[in-house]
Amino acid sequence: MEDKLRLNTKLFSFEGIIGRRDNFLNMIYISCIGTLVTLPMIFWTYTNAETMLDLFVYTNAPIILKLYLAIGSIAIAILSLSNGIRRLNDIFGYINKPVNISYSILILLNALGIFFPFLFSISIGFALIIVGLILLFKKGRITSKYPYDFRKEFNWGAFLGTWIWGLFNKTYVTLWQLIIGLTPWSTLFALICGLKGNEWAFKNKKCNDVEKFNRSQEKQATIWAIFTFIIGPLLYFILIFGLVGIFVFATMEEVKNNPEQTKAKMEKLESGMNNFMDSMVSVYFEKYEITPNENKFYLYDSDWKYSIFSEKKDMLDLAATYSASKREEKDTKNKSYSKTSELPRTKIYSIETGKLLGEFSFEENLLKNPTPIEILKVATIAYKFYNVK
Repeated sequence: MEDKLRLNTKLFSFEGIIGRRDNFLNMIYISCIGTLVTLPMIFWTYTNAETMLDLFVYTNAPIILKLYLAIGSIAIAILSLSNGIRRLNDIFGYINKPVNISYSILILLNALGIFFPFLFSISIGFALIIVGLILLFKKGRITSKYPYDFRKEFNWGAFLGTWIWGLFNKTYVTLWQLIIGLTPWSTLFALICGLKGNEWAFKNKKCNDVEKFNRSQEKQATIWAIFTFIIGPLLYFILIFGLVGIFVFATMEEVKNNPEQTKAKMEKLESGMNNFMDSMVSVYFEKYEITPNENKFYLYDSDWKYSIFSEKKDMLDLAATYSASKREEKDTKNKSYSKTSELPRTKIYSIETGKLLGEFSFEENLLKNPTPIEILKVATIAYKFYNVK
């Protein structure tokens, strides 16, 4: 039995036990793989979503993409399961088969979540979060008795400084952060640096004095913490407030010394803002028609087809805001026009086929006596975008 409960920190293995730190490290590796698996589906969804709800439900995705996500999810589930079972073995101090089987079922249901109703998938995901927190924070009966190892301590200098910290500690693997710094893997890699920092630095610097090494890392962590949480934000706010102060002071002086010239500039600025709106509309749309009952905006199918969901939403919002400004120009007595008032009658059409591509609509009866669920429903289906075939 003792052999079956030996320490095993591999990424994939069902044998033995694993401590909290190594389990967390493996879960970060699995999260990196998970990001690679989900990116194609996220890209397709943001490009083809017809409502906001489609961003979370993948029922309309191509079968090949679903299969890729399902296979990838199962692979991730198996990796997660192998680590979870070893963590449970450590927590209980023995192999608890009923608990391991229950955990396996939960992992499998989560992996196949795209084939289940949305609320059911969310419930399974929430349950796994609770279990994951238990696995992360619960001490193991076996690993808690192991002798202290300073190399497994979290290194805040490596987490906050990543590649710069790596240069000072001869840990050049951290230079990967220069390549993935603007990708979804950036924060995950920083966590890996924090978890592996002591181990890497102690090995690469060939330090034999543990106390000297720990003091050095503590000093570096303090320096990086001060820079990240105090000096960095302070310099940022000094720069922003300094620029704002200079602008306000210069504006007040100009108003005081040249009131007529300032008035002319303000009128010119207002005219420029209107011209800016005209320019923005001309960039996105080929033409528009603002009628008493509808705001019609036209664009080419290709411009719509290759836009993601957030860009389509921005287009519709821009069209509604522009329509409100145009209606105010014609109806100077009425100042009640706004993006909110114009959205329900603003529509985007294909200039080639005349087909409706985007609109904002909702069931008004849902808002008479709204409940939180009904408000959420309205919010997720109000923006409706239709694919170009």
